[in-house]
Amino acid sequence: MDLQLTAACDEYIGWLQVEANRSPNTVRAYRGELHRFTRFLAERGHSLRLADLGREDLRAYQRHLARLLPSPASRARALVAIRSWLRWLAREELIPEDLSNRVTVPRIEQRLPKPLPPEELTLLLRSLPAEKAAEKRDRALVHFLISTGCRISEALRLDRSDVPRQGNRLVVRGKGAKERSVYLTDEARDALEDYLQSREDTSPALFVNYDRASLAGRDRRLTAAGARHIVNRIRHRLGVWSFRSPHVARHTTATTLLEVTQGDVRLVQEILGHANLNTLQGYTKIVDARKRAAYRRYGDYLAGRAALSGPAPWAQDHPSATVSPRRPR
Repeated sequence: MDLQLTAACDEYIGWLQVEANRSPNTVRAYRGELHRFTRFLAERGHSLRLADLGREDLRAYQRHLARLLPSPASRARALVAIRSWLRWLAREELIPEDLSNRVTVPRIEQRLPKPLPPEELTLLLRSLPAEKAAEKRDRALVHFLISTGCRISEALRLDRSDVPRQGNRLVVRGKGAKERSVYLTDEARDALEDYLQSREDTSPALFVNYDRASLAGRDRRLTAAGARHIVNRIRHRLGVWSFRSPHVARHTTATTLLEVTQGDVRLVQEILGHANLNTLQGYTKIVDARKRAAYRRYGDYLAGRAALSGPAPWAQDHPSATVSPRRPR
């Protein structure tokens, strides 16, 4: 089949959307990377025929990205899209050879997630103001995110009708349009009800904008940029400096759940909607570090108690004894 590269890219994007059911953000990112790749080939004078795509084209593109994108993480994101596309082309028998193994994705060091420290989490949940309508929304959003562990995109996609009239369980749609149940704490439920009762608009969205530009519209749904602005404002107002983005709430939920469930990774995976258990490795490392720190403090405490108490009473009568007394037979 004499297929043009651009047509092959379009077919793959369509497969991602319909059959693979990937998220809009993923589809958008992959489309952008494929467009950058074909533009690079065109500038090199490539015919842009799929049959003419070869190993040297891929090597040249990787050298180009190394100059263009100094960050290994950025290069990895770009090359993963190309490698996935090539793997799909081979599987669909659109190319005679699987060229995906010619794409070398740089290894990137896994960064540990950064949840809110316990003292900042306590400060955040206890000190959120809730007098004005916008403040009630902010408080409800923060409690919702920390209660459920939802991604911000999942939270902003919800409508008012998605909140049950009774009970604390609701259904969210995550990556790949997969649905899962999440649960509200009583505090989160109360914050949501307080916020919804203050609403006077007709927008179906659960979380809405209160800026002047959105007041005139019917669907005033809060955007991701708006949510980041809310978090930044709260961060500076309360001095919760670790609260750098809405996603920090998800990290906090994951870490706290692992602690209170004594490391039940499968349960936390289901609650957060992670497809792969490997995603939770960073959280387990944080919990393990906290446990080690707790045991160090516990050991210091015991050592301090032993130093304060002095020798045991039986040791005063038996100065030569250096170990615990024998048990009576």
